[in-house]
Amino acid sequence: FQKDPENLKEESTQEFLVKISRNVARLMNLVGDLLDLSSIESNEVFHKEFVSTEDMMNRVGRSMDEKFRKKNQSLDWTCHQKEVWADPNRLEQVLINLVDNAHKYTPEGGGVWVSWEREGQSVVLKVKDTGVGIPAEHHSRLFERFYRVDKARSREQGGTGLGLSIVKHIVQKHDGTVSVQSAPREGSTFICRFPLK
Repeated sequence: FQKDPENLKEESTQEFLVKISRNVARLMNLVGDLLDLSSIESNEVFHKEFVSTEDMMNRVGRSMDEKFRKKNQSLDWTCHQKEVWADPNRLEQVLINLVDNAHKYTPEGGGVWVSWEREGQSVVLKVKDTGVGIPAEHHSRLFERFYRVDKARSREQGGTGLGLSIVKHIVQKHDGTVSVQSAPREGSTFICRFPLK
């Protein structure tokens, strides 16, 4: 049984168009992230206010719900610290970047936990997953732009390699810090510390 050459031609054209579309989307995401990073690094003014951590988590949870359901993953959070002094739009960007990364690198059926705590003079955000984990030798470079632990897998996931760099710059503009605790097959915890107002 042989396929009709016309059908083959049509299938090849479709495949080609899908590839082009995927690459255009990736390029647009990359340009968007680069512009965003440039804006953050420049003298962009952050408009800070007291942000409800519970409201923020509900909003992020709703926006990520479909992705988590598709991989049969859970997303849970606790908000012992009820508010944080931050730019709400930039804070949401931090959360979405970290939660989305956790979702991408956690196998089907796994879980992601987000917590907001008060520690001394800091408000601490932790995003913990049951993912593949990151070897210690990569920790110091994780927040560099375009740095990837697993280049092939990152390309598959469709990331730009700028997400964690954007997170770092946003947190630093809040006079905070970001760090990671992780080991292979033990998941990862990303920790952001924001000063109290």
